[in-house]
Amino acid sequence: MKEKVELSKVREFGDIISDSFIIVRQNFKPLIISYLVICGMFIITGVLVTVVANTQEAIEGSWSIFSFWGFVGLLFQLIEYTAVMLTTISYLAIYKQKNKQPPTVLEVWEYFKFYFFRVFGAQVVLTIGLGLGILLCFFPGIYLSPVFALVIPIMVVENTNLEYAIRKAFRIIKENWGFTFGVILLLSIIVGMALMIVFIPAIILYSGGQWLTGSKFDSTFSVMQAIIIHGGQILWLLPIIGVTLVYYSLAEHTEGTSLVNRIKMFGKNDSPTDQFPTDQY
Repeated sequence: MKEKVELSKVREFGDIISDSFIIVRQNFKPLIISYLVICGMFIITGVLVTVVANTQEAIEGSWSIFSFWGFVGLLFQLIEYTAVMLTTISYLAIYKQKNKQPPTVLEVWEYFKFYFFRVFGAQVVLTIGLGLGILLCFFPGIYLSPVFALVIPIMVVENTNLEYAIRKAFRIIKENWGFTFGVILLLSIIVGMALMIVFIPAIILYSGGQWLTGSKFDSTFSVMQAIIIHGGQILWLLPIIGVTLVYYSLAEHTEGTSLVNRIKMFGKNDSPTDQFPTDQY
């Protein structure tokens, strides 16, 4: 069996991509179980909200973010993505602390409930900031996207606040913006293509149903669409893992924390469980 991935080390672009897939493969069962147990209720709620929102849109004849259901739909998507992101980053943080041993669902849940409201509040602020950057001139939003992507991993791994995480994200990405943006772009394209492979047959069935019945709204397609969109959140584990590896790589490059810790621990025989910081939550 291939050696388990060390998170805190400097990586090249290709290493980030390949190690992201390796982490998913080596941790598939415990990671997916944590995802389903913790994020399952968020996904089910998101599906129901999306179906209701689509139905109301069909009845009212238009959709707007300023409408009640438009706002509720976007809010639940943000909550759901926060849950997926936090579960994945928490899993990796504990995995590192346990010396590359898979964490239990309970351990991930402890991290999740400790950080959720802090991370969700930060995600709201970052989303608004990114939206304003895109509206103002588009390119500021593009520039900020990889910087903001590093903020949540910093907050969770280092147990810090939003202000510190933003300042550190700008500092460590200073000479590595293109590297970080490239990782996010490539992994997002992979996820987008995977979703399209699933979504295209549903669109064909929906279009065929419209042509045969003359109906503009198909409740079956609405349910299928909601399930694909929210069920497909599982694919975003890969880009989140990739971004977290970018954080570890940039932090190691700028601070060398892992090397310093190994030097300090030289000659000691502490067990992995002795190093687990249970007091941080």
